This record gives sequence, C-alpha cells and structure tokens, in this order.
Amino acid sequence: MKLFGLDIKRIEKVPLPRTTANKPSGTAQILPVNTGTSSIDKGTVTWQGQNGEEQVRAGYSGNDIVYSIIRLITDKVKQAPWQEYRIIDETSYKRYTAAIKSKDLNISGKQLAELHTKALEPVKQGGRISELLKYPNPTDSWGDIVEAYAAFKLITGNAYVYGKQIPFGVNKGAPLELWVMPSQYMSIVADLNVFPILPTGYQLYLQFLQQFTAPEILHDKYFNPNWNIVGSQLYGLSPLQAAAKVLTRSNEGKQAAVSNYQNGGPKGILFVADDRYDPLQSVQEAQDIRKSLARNQGAKNVNQIEASGYKVDYVPLGLSPVDLDLLNAENMDLRALCNVYGVPSQLLNDPDNKTYSNTKEGEKALTVRCALPMLASIRDQFNRKFMKDWGNQKTVIDFDISVYGELQEDKAMQVQWLKDAPIKTGRKLEILGESTDGYTPEQLDSIIIGQGSTTLDEVIAPAPMIVPNGLNDYDQPTA
Repeated sequence: MKLFGLDIKRIEKVPLPRTTANKPSGTAQILPVNTGTSSIDKGTVTWQGQNGEEQVRAGYSGNDIVYSIIRLITDKVKQAPWQEYRIIDETSYKRYTAAIKSKDLNISGKQLAELHTKALEPVKQGGRISELLKYPNPTDSWGDIVEAYAAFKLITGNAYVYGKQIPFGVNKGAPLELWVMPSQYMSIVADLNVFPILPTGYQLYLQFLQQFTAPEILHDKYFNPNWNIVGSQLYGLSPLQAAAKVLTRSNEGKQAAVSNYQNGGPKGILFVADDRYDPLQSVQEAQDIRKSLARNQGAKNVNQIEASGYKVDYVPLGLSPVDLDLLNAENMDLRALCNVYGVPSQLLNDPDNKTYSNTKEGEKALTVRCALPMLASIRDQFNRKFMKDWGNQKTVIDFDISVYGELQEDKAMQVQWLKDAPIKTGRKLEILGESTDGYTPEQLDSIIIGQGSTTLDEVIAPAPMIVPNGLNDYDQPTA
C-alpha cells in the first residue's frame, strides 16, 4: 500500500485508552512509544487538548460562515506566484520581510515592490526548489499546497507538510515531493522528561499508524499559551477553539431554523370558547370554522374578514423565526467569527456594512491583515525548513505581491495630489508608473502647476508687461 508516495505496510491498530476512545487520534491520546534506537522512539505521543476532527466537521464543513471566511483567505493567498531568489541586500531584505508582516502596512505597494527588487534577485537556473514550486507532487500545484496549508492552519491552528526526502545523490536530503498532511489526525512525539520539550517525531493516525522523523515534517502553528506536562504547547491554538461558544450558537441557531421549517406542525390551536355549547359540540363547531377558513384561502381573499356566530379563540404553538430573532443572531455570529479571523464583515454581505467604499477598503484589509501575514508565515517556515533540514542554504523562496491590485495607489487620488505638487514632470510620471517616452529633457525637467499647464517658472517670474508702441521705460504718457 502507498501513502503520499511512501511504501508502507498495514499494521494492527493501536488501541486507544478507554477514556479517549471517542476522540480522534492526535487530539487526546497519550501512547508510550516502544523503546528503540531512533529519535522518534525516544518519546511520547503528546496531547493536543482540542478536537481537530470536530473543528473540521462542525467548523469548516458544517458552518457556512466559517467556510466562507476561510475560503476568502485561502482564495486570496493562493493568487500570489512564488519564485526562488538569491538575497543580494540583507538590510533591504530584513526591512521588506518586516514590512510585509505588519497588519497595518504603513508603506505603499510600490515601496514594497522596490524593497523586494533591491533585496532579492531571481535565480535564473534554479534547482530542486524551483522544480518543487512548479510541481510539488504528482497531483498538486504549488497554489494547491499553499491553499491547503493555510486552510488547515486556519481551521485547526496547525499545518503539517511532509517532505519525502531524496536518500542519495547531489540533492540528498532535499524533498522529492511535498504533501500537506491532515492536521486533525497528526500527533507530535516528544520526550516529556526534558526541558524544553522538543518534537522527536510525528505520527499520522488514519486507519493505520504511520510514523515520520522530525526532519521529514514541517510544522507551523499559531501561538498556544496552554502549557502542561503532556506537551499541549507544541500544538497551535485553533481560532475555532477560542470561538467555540460562538460556533456552537451559530450551528444551533441554524439547526433551530431548519427544525422549525421541517417539524413546525400546526401554528396554533383554534377552539370554540362559547359556554352555550358542550365540549363535543365545540370541537365540531371549531372544525366547521376551520373548513370555512380553508375554502376562503388564496390571493383573492387577502385581508378579507371571516365571520362566525360563535365565540372563538386561538392559542399559538411555539415561536416563529421572527420571534426567535434568528436573523439578527446570525448577523451577530457573522461579525463575531469575522473578528476572530480578522476578516472585514462587509465582504460577507453584512447588512449593516455593505457600501461600495466599505467593500473596497475591506478587500484591501483582507489582503493586508489576513493574506499577507499568512503568506509571510508560509514563506518563513519553508525557508527555515529548507535551510535546516532540506539541504538548501544558498537561496530563499518568496511570493510576488504585485498581483494584489488593491495594494496599488489609487490613480485618481494620485493625479489629484500631483496636479499642484511642485515636482518635476519626470518624477510625476515615475510615481504614476507611466513611461517617459516622447518627452523632451526640458519637459521632463519642468514643473507644471494646475490644469492650465503653467510652469513653476511662470508662476514665480510672471511674463513682462507689454509696453505700448512709442513708449520706453523712461517715458511717461502726457495728460
């Protein structure tokens, strides 16, 4: 049998302890590993402390709001093209990487691009890394790897990438293939008797148990402050763990609405409350009234009044979706879940935040506050792993932000600002990203103010006064 291109033998399942029999592997099992000589055998399977499988099932797969939020982010991150680079300016590279991680992005997209160009030089004839950026494995593109990496991290707080290493040759140690692993079924093996606790290996428990050495697995995670003696701090804290109550309320609210439509039954009970009739007669009279009401239904009878010779009453059963205020509760859940992930709610049709300007700003905020930090994390983790365990210490990989048009300056605002700015025409064209072809050196060196093509020299030194014919500067007109 093959798994992720690896020849493995089916082995007997490792029985879980009774106290955790209903929990998925990798989330609550503490299994001692058989002693041996390899590093992975010198440890214990640690405890994640959260149910990753449930986060996938009830979160991403079972809640439309969570699904939409994560798809917004992953669709954005997979747009960026990647390439192998060589660092040519360490200072500029540090400034660039620091700026790209900022969730405020206080410099323009153009300035970022300039820093990128100054810091990095594309590798023209790349090796194994450039090949992986095209075809990381037989079934996925690099965009698929980035999408799956980001999705698992957003859902479970952890992302795992298996690098099937080349055993010998020039590229020994470099990955032959890269596969994103299902983080809800991954466990970390560590020696809990030392400090600090460090991973010695990893396990995938999905139908059968598969072990991996520490160099084979890239693990990225969110910060987790929940330290304990069973190694929970080695796993990332899922955003859905922090939003567990909101997610439960959202799912229960949707289930309540579905149940109301499916099993609502009669809206109420109609009965005759007339003392002149005994109970049996009252039931018959109520049925007659019901039949009369049924005959007079339809569009033609809207707002018509039905008459009755009996004193009748009506008792409603249950609450309507309006009474339950499900719609308002869903909007509150939408905003709460968006806050957890840092996604602007206007991009998910928040009824109170849907203007065009808000949507435009929201698209930029999604890129700056969600996509770029995720891309920076993926880049840094791969570069760390390539340098530390996967045999590359000369180059780095990075993504191109020029595909994100929302990071570019608004041309209309730029033109309005540049119109009266005392800047040379050549510099204005450079700021706007326009070509200087067809302009003379004198035109490029001139400073034009306003829409009337008035040069700065003309503003500072007005044209000489025209003197009437027959007069010079010393002549005075006669009275």
